[in-house]
Amino acid sequence: MKHDKLKHILSGLGASLLVSIPDYVTTKDLFAGLWVCLWVGIIVGLVKEWCDNDYSLKGRFDWRDFAWTVAGAVVIALLILGMHYGKG
Repeated sequence: MKHDKLKHILSGLGASLLVSIPDYVTTKDLFAGLWVCLWVGIIVGLVKEWCDNDYSLKGRFDWRDFAWTVAGAVVIALLILGMHYGKG
């Protein structure tokens, strides 16, 4: 059970890191970086939960798993905020 939550948070972290950090660094736009980060987290959360349900045959959407995936994206959003306001 805990292993599944770790997969969800790492999925959100990894996808958001790969997409939103390069977006923020190239555009220097805080809103764009945060917007992309959170949308990637939501999309990855939906896809991950759909794949989990497809393979496990539970047939139900687990909002807690989805929330853990989005929480991984929120960590990256906080990192972007730190990068933006920590410039000195």
